[in-house]
Amino acid sequence: MDYTQRLKWIENGFNADSPKLPPSLLKERMTGNRGASEALINLPLKHISLFRPEHYEPGYAYPLVIWLHPDSGSEQALHEIMPQISTRNYLGLSFRAPAIKPQAPSKGYYWPDSHLFVKQFAEQIQETVQELSKVLHIHEQRIYLAGTGSGCSVATKLLLQKPDFFAGAALFKGCFGKSDFQNVPNANLKNKRILLDHSLENASADAISATWVARMWQSTGGQIQSVNSLKAELSQETEQLAALNRWIMEGISTARLV
Repeated sequence: MDYTQRLKWIENGFNADSPKLPPSLLKERMTGNRGASEALINLPLKHISLFRPEHYEPGYAYPLVIWLHPDSGSEQALHEIMPQISTRNYLGLSFRAPAIKPQAPSKGYYWPDSHLFVKQFAEQIQETVQELSKVLHIHEQRIYLAGTGSGCSVATKLLLQKPDFFAGAALFKGCFGKSDFQNVPNANLKNKRILLDHSLENASADAISATWVARMWQSTGGQIQSVNSLKAELSQETEQLAALNRWIMEGISTARLV
């Protein structure tokens, strides 16, 4: 159900990142020279976290990282994840998964394994980004999905669902299922960038291997790069997220050279 929020909602979201900044300074740094009449936004989803980089410059178009948390997580992880990627290079956005386990409702949120859900979710993400673009300068050709665990499954479906909207996806310690790739025969991810960690979580549950996942991604026509090709033995989360930063920046540098 859609709802309307004024700039105060975004101000509160950024206040979690920078609690020492006074509200007036937060508002000024977020909006730049935008007028108050432009501050009205309509957000299709309620449970969202936002990350604004340090020294935000309204005149610069920032890449956007959309973080998809694993099962039992929440959108609040964004504020731990983004500083490990970069404190200055990107805007960050995360959504709460819609499901909980009735027997343990306090243990986080879960993504449904549903292409119908992903189709609706993709549209809601697109609407959210369009609305946030009214108050934040987002580079529309540099919107990247990123996630870990079951978030990789959702990112896979989203990229195959909306390849024209997303620039690519970074997938760490993924939890994939064969159904995630059911749209591959119709997919054309030419010029889309995929950063793939070949270690999987719960791979045996669906009888798939890292080799099979890599082969499925290669069949999409996307530009596949291995996490470990950027730096050997990336086992820690901080190392993987630093690799994500280098990977996105490499794409920006390449684009400037073309």
